[in-house]
Amino acid sequence: MGCGKTSVGQVLAQRLGWSFVDLDQVIVQEAGRSIKEIFAADGEPSFRELEAKVLERVAAGSGQVVSTGGGAVVAPANRAVMHSHGCIVNLTASVETIAQRVSGDSERPLLADDASVVKIRTMLEGREAFYADADVRIDTTGKEIVQVVELVLNYCKGSL
Repeated sequence: MGCGKTSVGQVLAQRLGWSFVDLDQVIVQEAGRSIKEIFAADGEPSFRELEAKVLERVAAGSGQVVSTGGGAVVAPANRAVMHSHGCIVNLTASVETIAQRVSGDSERPLLADDASVVKIRTMLEGREAFYADADVRIDTTGKEIVQVVELVLNYCKGSL
């Protein structure tokens, strides 16, 4: 969250001549409800189950850059799907940068009650082992989108 997945993903897809797929947008379209509404009505476990089903189907496509929500990598099955279909890039940023970027965004259910630096740090620490399973990790703090795209292309060129 707040690390540039959408911005970098869109520019990367354009550079490759591929399509850009935001997994959360696909989930919203298929569910007919926002992620915030899904969390509120059905809870996080139901959302994660839906996310896994949509990811498996979307990942089977080709010629696309797929952006997932930050929690998608927590499930081992999701990581296995991602590894089997492409190069996994984990974009990171300093906690302070993330807090600044997500400030005022009411559509993030896991930060709805508390988007503080402490909450974000705790969430990131809890997911660190899962994020570390990526093929490459890139810190976007202080970098322009095109710089990050170049880094992704350099790291993943053998698997694109």
